[in-house]
Parts: sequence; structure tokens; C-alpha cells
Amino acid sequence: MARKTTSDEVAVFIDFENLRYSLLNHYGQEPDFISVVEKAKRYGRPSVLKAYADFAEHPQHLKQRLHVAGIDAINVNVKRIKRPNDPKGIERVKNAADMFLALDAILEAADADASNKVKTFLLVTGDADYIKLVTLLRNRFGQKVIITGVPGTVGADLVAAAGKEDCIEVTKTAPVDKKELKSAIVKMVKKGCTPLKYWTVTIIDQWCQSERQGITGTAKEKRDAIYELVSENVLVKQEIDLKIVGKKGTATEAILDEAKARDLKYLD
Repeated sequence: MARKTTSDEVAVFIDFENLRYSLLNHYGQEPDFISVVEKAKRYGRPSVLKAYADFAEHPQHLKQRLHVAGIDAINVNVKRIKRPNDPKGIERVKNAADMFLALDAILEAADADASNKVKTFLLVTGDADYIKLVTLLRNRFGQKVIITGVPGTVGADLVAAAGKEDCIEVTKTAPVDKKELKSAIVKMVKKGCTPLKYWTVTIIDQWCQSERQGITGTAKEKRDAIYELVSENVLVKQEIDLKIVGKKGTATEAILDEAKARDLKYLD
């Protein structure tokens, strides 16, 4: 059997939900996908860059950030299954994203093995359920595996199976002044949402996360501030007819109560 040669190629497989929710829950931040690509470049030339999730479950701007970073967004629809004979109608959610990730990684490893190459597989996750995949990539296909997860959320056994870990770098930031943050959000809403014709809580959230708005704070801090503005009735929800944008149905609009905002000192 021919001896394998070490390739400079890096295959990056991202468990999007594990990465995103680990960062949000522990650090209040959204993922920086460009930094993930830059990390991969330390080990060679990224030839495969894929992220797996049901992207309808996540803000649209995150999918755009993946595209900007050159990462393919592999959409795997979540299946919701109602329990039979359950009067409460409880749904079980089944997400096959991890299975698709594993299958694609195995196919990539099989191709490398057939070409007598050793590639670097950067698995962006901390989920110990991937131990079987890691051992398969290393033992069956002779590939190199590096675990890249969020600090404090990576299973020790997963790292032991891979033999190497290179965690996501997390930027530590000082807590933002909550009143200043709310004021910045209110002023953004007051300015208007051109070219949109109405605000929703989701759209406000998406705009707040955009660097173009220059609103400071982590993703979680901004999100919490928006929901506090709703609870304070500074942002008031009401149903609107989507005929105003040439669509059918209704939506829940978020309207700024300027008087209330001034009472709470969010507006001058």
C-alpha cells in the first residue's frame, strides 16, 4: 500500500447551532465566521468550508455572514413530529444537521484516503456526540482532526478522541450601559427603517446586530434591551395588514411610543 502524503488542505465542518448557542449562552456573542476561516488557514488551505443548520430558525444576517466568509450554508430542515395520542399536542423536534455533517465529513475523508492523502479536518463543535465521527476519521481513514469549540463547552472526551483542540477565540467586552443601549435602539427605530415600511422585533434585532448601525454591546445585550423596551411599552406590538407591502396575511409590527421613550429618558 502506498504511503500517504500530508496534504495542505483543510476541511472545515461547522455545527452551526452548537457554535452559535454556545457563544450566545456563555458569552452573549454571535459567531465571527471570518475568524473561523482565518483559524483554518493556520493549518493549511481551506478546500472545504461548510456549516449545517436549519437556517430558517436563525436570523437571516447570519447566513449572509457565512457567505461573506466563503462558507457554504447547508440547510437541513428541522422536522417536527407530534406525539400520537398526546392530548397536549407536544412536538418532538428532530434535527438531522449533525447527520448530514457527519456524512459529508466521511465522504471527504474517504476521498482523501483513496488519494493517499492526509487532510486536516477542523470540526467546529463541542458536542461529544461526534466522538464516533472523530474516531472514524482518524482510525479508519487516517486523517488529522482538530476540535474547535467554544471555551467551556467542549466535551473532554471529544478532545481526547481527536488528540488536538484549538478553541474559538472569544472577545471579552465590558458590560454596556443598558440605558445608553436602549437609547441607541430607540433612536434607530425613530429614524426609520427605509426601505422597509414597518418595524418588527425581529427586524429591529437584525438591524441592531449590523455593524453599520454602530450600536455597541454583545448580541445578547442588544436582544435583551429590545425585549425590555417591549416590556416597558416603548416598543408596542400591533397586528398590521401586509397589503401595505403587496403581500397577503398579517404581521406583528413594533411601533415606537415616542412619549413613553421620552418619559424614560431614551429620547431627548
